Amino acid sequence: MADNPFINEKIQNDELVRLLGVVRDDNNEQNMIELLRVAATSKFIVPVDGSEGSYSFHAVSDKSGKRYMVAYSDSDSFEVAFGDKKQNGVVAGFGDLVDSCVEPSLGLSGFVINPGVEEVLFGHDMLRMIWTQMHGGDDTAKVGEPDHYPPKLKEMLEEYIKTDDSCGAIWVRLLRENSTDRLRWMIIANSSLEGDGLTYELENLKNYIKPYLDGMDAIVVSEKEDFAAKVIAGVKPFAGKGKH
Repeated sequence: MADNPFINEKIQNDELVRLLGVVRDDNNEQNMIELLRVAATSKFIVPVDGSEGSYSFHAVSDKSGKRYMVAYSDSDSFEVAFGDKKQNGVVAGFGDLVDSCVEPSLGLSGFVINPGVEEVLFGHDMLRMIWTQMHGGDDTAKVGEPDHYPPKLKEMLEEYIKTDDSCGAIWVRLLRENSTDRLRWMIIANSSLEGDGLTYELENLKNYIKPYLDGMDAIVVSEKEDFAAKVIAGVKPFAGKGKH
């Protein structure tokens, strides 16, 4: 990887790789939701050809001719896929992959992670729904200010921030799924961590606050995600004082 001018960091996503294997063996709804939760805060490697500033990504086609962009979950998977061949790649977030796949001019039907190994495919319909949520569209869900908060939530989140040096602030919003009217808390954390460290922190925070949510489910995401940043734009943190 040292000779690769595009990739200047080692990508390691142990939990993501584990979940890709789980979904490959059983792609039920719960497993897919868990994979999406981790993928949303992960970085990927997209193999590309050409020179910096002007390059094309790799795509594979199925029997019906549908094209899927290729992405790899981590540096090891990328290196195994290409062996001794010198292959350029760019680092991309999950949101970058989604944006590319819903762009009509690219003619993509989705993307596939680690083709030939775990080989988990994200189809266009799923990505369009995710894109709508990320960009604040009202076709799928709405996020807003709650009328009230669980009584101990603020106190417990302040305590959490005191004991976690990497977490500087937490926002709490309310998410309503339009198709079902289901309500969930949306917890957005400002953290200095990345990769597996960030994934672990978000999972730890979710488990910590579960008893204080009045029995309602929650999704916990990083402020680094584009859709999360838009949701909290101009909103003061519910707990903590701000960024690191």
